[in-house]
Amino acid sequence: MGNFDRRSFLKSSALLTVGAMVAPTILPANSAGVSASDKLNVAFIGVGGKGMHAINLLVNHPKINVVALADVNDQSAANAYNLLPNIPHFRDFRKMLDQLNKQIDGVIISTPDHSHHYIAKWCMKMGKHVYLEKPLAHSIHEVRDLMKMEKETGLVCQMGNQGHSGPGIKQLNEWIQRGYLGEVSEVHAWTNVGWNNVNATRPMAQPVPETLDWDLWLNAAAEVAHNKAYYPAVWRGWNEFGSGALGDWACHNMDAPYFALGLDCPGKVEIESTGPSLLSFPESVKLTYTFKSGNYGNQVKFNWYQGPKFTPPRPAQLEEGRKMGNEGGGTLIVGTKSTVMMYSHATSPCFIPQSKHSEMADLVTIKEVPNAPKTYWNGHYDNWINACQGIGKPNADFAYGGRLTETMLLGNIAIKTNRSLTIDPVSRRILNDPQANALMNNSSPRKGWEV
Repeated sequence: MGNFDRRSFLKSSALLTVGAMVAPTILPANSAGVSASDKLNVAFIGVGGKGMHAINLLVNHPKINVVALADVNDQSAANAYNLLPNIPHFRDFRKMLDQLNKQIDGVIISTPDHSHHYIAKWCMKMGKHVYLEKPLAHSIHEVRDLMKMEKETGLVCQMGNQGHSGPGIKQLNEWIQRGYLGEVSEVHAWTNVGWNNVNATRPMAQPVPETLDWDLWLNAAAEVAHNKAYYPAVWRGWNEFGSGALGDWACHNMDAPYFALGLDCPGKVEIESTGPSLLSFPESVKLTYTFKSGNYGNQVKFNWYQGPKFTPPRPAQLEEGRKMGNEGGGTLIVGTKSTVMMYSHATSPCFIPQSKHSEMADLVTIKEVPNAPKTYWNGHYDNWINACQGIGKPNADFAYGGRLTETMLLGNIAIKTNRSLTIDPVSRRILNDPQANALMNNSSPRKGWEV
């Protein structure tokens, strides 16, 4: 990362043209020289829903200034605009960057999956550090492009799988490293959230509200007529905009064992499913990822479950009446010596049965606060903010977050084709399946939305 003063002059590069904006050339990070004593100037892109959650966590943060807000929907953004009435706000984030370029050091992006790549890459070309909600992008091609961009620019980038900065993932990593679980060759992760509409049909056109810019909402995705069936939040269940339950929850519930075991690209993804959906996702799916090796050199079978038909096996030693995971799902890490259960977001790791966990409690050095409030997720933002100021590195940078997202997206390709995949972990390509291989790329972006 270059050593540039935050007040260095950056020439404007986002030019408004007829019907489209020209993608900027890559600029140096204007905040690379921000010291720990300076506040980071942050703009929020997408300020309803998850974006509003981020604003509530960070609005009084001692290390940042909130300098701008952007959202394509005035109605969903109303709470943020009312909370911060003196902060300039925009519908088009590109105009925000063009007008306030020198005032912005980094951006926090909380928009639908289909827009992640375009927005993040535009911001990175403008030299902005990026905190980007999970999953990293909507296609494997987009994921790899953002990973490449991170490497080329040296910008501080973080994927928003908040549990990755919590104590749970560190605790599991310590237990595995110390051999308390023995050899781990079996993992189960699941979610209780559906995001499926199996029999979905294309909604009829509806008038676009004055409060919404539908063209900006669509971003680079193929044009479809406006309908309120696509938003808010429910975009997750439309395959051209969201990534289903796997995209929403796997970056949380697969994260801890994927990281601790040092997994990368699977060699196989096997699928059991209630059947494909043309526009949405199946009711129930079980995916079995086979990783040939990780940090410990052994094969790992990593099972993912979503929907009521496929559920993880209940460990024989789990106490009767004790719940598996929590409302968001959970994770089981099965070793030759012990089994550990975690709640969603890599929280509350515990040996099974509880009596064994009590015996092991004095042997571990990393403690998790029981019933910790969700505001501890603020630590993932803190980690990014500190890294932008030169203090440490982001825990879930795009190099790591991209690998985790790519694994998840391979599962979604299996879901869309409704067949198992064989992958070459070296070339990272799907073998002997041209249709599945083609799904690693998005369709071409709409005219004017290339970046």
